[in-house]
Amino acid sequence: SLIAEDGEKGKASASTDPFPLRVDYVHYRPATYETRMVQENEDVHPNRGGLVYLYYTNTTDEAVDLAYWRLNHHDESVWRLDNLICWDRRYDSRILPGQTSVLEINGVSEDFQAGKPYHLEWIDKRTWQTSLECVGSFVQGPISIPLIRVHKGLKTVDVHLRNQGNAAADIGDMTIAGKKIISSTLVGKRLEPQGHAICRLELDDGFSRSELLIAKVDYHQRGKTHQVMAHRRAFADNFPIGTWGAEPEQYPSQRKHHIDTCVKGGDPTSAFYRKEALRFGYRSLSSVHLNHMALWKEEAPNPIIACLQLSDEPDWVTHPQQVLLQDNLVRRSYSHAPTMTTLCRNVTFFEYAPIVDLPCMDHYCVTAPSTSQWPNVFGTRLEETGIYTRDLKVASEPKPIWVWSQGLFDWDERPEQSVPTPEELGVQLVQNIGNGTKGILWFTFREGPGQQFPATKKAIQEWGRVLRLLRGDLLESEPMLPSGINAPPTVDCFALVTMSKLIVCLTNKQYLMASSGYQFKPIKDLEVQINLPSWMQPSGMVQLTPKGIQSVSHRYKEGKLVVSLDLLNDAAILVASNEPNAEDVYQARLRSILSDEDRDFSKGMCALVECRMQRHAQPEIQSSEEVMPLAIGADVDEVLHIDIAEPSLASTRTEGHEPAWNLKVSSKKGDQGLSQEGYLLPNGNILCRITNSKRQSRSVAIHQGNLCFMKTLPSESTAMFTWPAR
Repeated sequence: SLIAEDGEKGKASASTDPFPLRVDYVHYRPATYETRMVQENEDVHPNRGGLVYLYYTNTTDEAVDLAYWRLNHHDESVWRLDNLICWDRRYDSRILPGQTSVLEINGVSEDFQAGKPYHLEWIDKRTWQTSLECVGSFVQGPISIPLIRVHKGLKTVDVHLRNQGNAAADIGDMTIAGKKIISSTLVGKRLEPQGHAICRLELDDGFSRSELLIAKVDYHQRGKTHQVMAHRRAFADNFPIGTWGAEPEQYPSQRKHHIDTCVKGGDPTSAFYRKEALRFGYRSLSSVHLNHMALWKEEAPNPIIACLQLSDEPDWVTHPQQVLLQDNLVRRSYSHAPTMTTLCRNVTFFEYAPIVDLPCMDHYCVTAPSTSQWPNVFGTRLEETGIYTRDLKVASEPKPIWVWSQGLFDWDERPEQSVPTPEELGVQLVQNIGNGTKGILWFTFREGPGQQFPATKKAIQEWGRVLRLLRGDLLESEPMLPSGINAPPTVDCFALVTMSKLIVCLTNKQYLMASSGYQFKPIKDLEVQINLPSWMQPSGMVQLTPKGIQSVSHRYKEGKLVVSLDLLNDAAILVASNEPNAEDVYQARLRSILSDEDRDFSKGMCALVECRMQRHAQPEIQSSEEVMPLAIGADVDEVLHIDIAEPSLASTRTEGHEPAWNLKVSSKKGDQGLSQEGYLLPNGNILCRITNSKRQSRSVAIHQGNLCFMKTLPSESTAMFTWPAR
């Protein structure tokens, strides 16, 4: 095994000399990718190295200016120019007093193999003397941080912990570098072998967009205290349901099929960015080019922009150093959105994925060109896409990943059925979800193939319902290790865990690969068993199907969940929740989702919102008013984010005569003169009430999903907003 049994083996030792930079942690991850179940056609130079992240803190009262790093007594230039590393990156050249930062080294040579010794140094630019020194061996620790999730508003952070070792550990203190934590919630304080834990941290002062986020966790194991650290840039995570492109005439159809994100060009002043996206509720994967960087430098923060797409499949033609340079230039030009690139070869994921904020991949299993060796010209095993998703995730942690899932694109490798069947589409989708993607992008949603194969087009719409129901849960979930899952060999079973839910993904492996479409053999009376984390005690379980929601037979006893399905044809997603009426919440949300399938989106997103205004001096009078789209770069007094993923089920409120579930409303600026509350109603609508107690008017921006609008509240007034949940 490449993983140490406990945190002591391979531990870095800092020099006892009084260097200004303190070594906090050395993270090592050997380059790994599937080679048994998947063989790439081109793997001429296998990656024999791994990722090294060196975390350090300035313990002096003076800034430290960094010149270069040294490894095993060779300057960084030697490693770079001799192609012994793929790339390296520092986040700061000047380390201020008390500041924590990180050095990233992506090694590809045998010098970075597991077990090899290292001697790391930083050289001070002013004195040309060593400012940091540590020695050790490259060993992957048993406990890691596989996911850092950043909530809307950038003031709430979820840190997931995973124990791949054979010894239990007790979780200790958690810190976020440079931030004050005002509250924390930890589930899984006793981190069992092959176990999981999650901590939610509320910060006093939120992050700025693109600010470096470094999380540190202490844990106690076998009488000793250890640390584990991880980092990413701070951006609010969202789960897109996207496609490659969208022309204006396609907007209504795409939105009715629950597609809300699309690839668009790199001109932020175009009509799409200024008008059309706000009207239809789109976000964009913005394809950026270096000749447009001047435009981006002048662009204000725009909620429409989901990410900046650097390139498509650079691992075919572009060296990672070029991708790193492009990423650096884009980060400097527009710091308000994460960078993203799409990769296609699992043998190169470790070299490219850690560069960007949102690594993505595309690997399709039927009627498409492929980088892997297929048993048939028309297709391969559907589980391959899940293997690629898993490999991408391992290379990208703790960042979220997105995946292109096969949709309506008509390649010619399988003339009889040039797009996936509904069953093939569903299995590939659920494989990607089960392996941890945080976004689904359909490749693609072409009108011609949709007319020729209406059943596949309908499947995209119906699975879109499931994605919308689950997207918030999936953002805060993390795959459990497979050792705790017991399923028949004819089924792939994945379990993802949140602080209150377990998401179970099932796909049928019994099918015949055929040129006219894969033929599935249904599995009857299926039973799977899952060892639950300590905090999970489900009170109910539902299956979220493309057709609707239904209860699932299950048994829970002594930490084990046994799930029974009468029939599994192709793919299924089930959710077990600690909350007693989770099914009621899903049903309420499904009502608003279904209403979108008949909606006229050309009227604009603001037309969804009903606003009633009440002045405190005349409480008996309510006026009906309009809301406005959120202007790009608008300076408002308060920014609110409404989270629909975690309604408070334990307590209900009455609004009118209906029960309602409390929703979390996060305040970005903390305006003390404004109070706010949000509810999910049984009809699928959201009610948000905002009260302005001040004697002057206050402007407020409200974000919920892809809906964003603004309203100015008069002095001493209350506004009540209602809209179908996004």
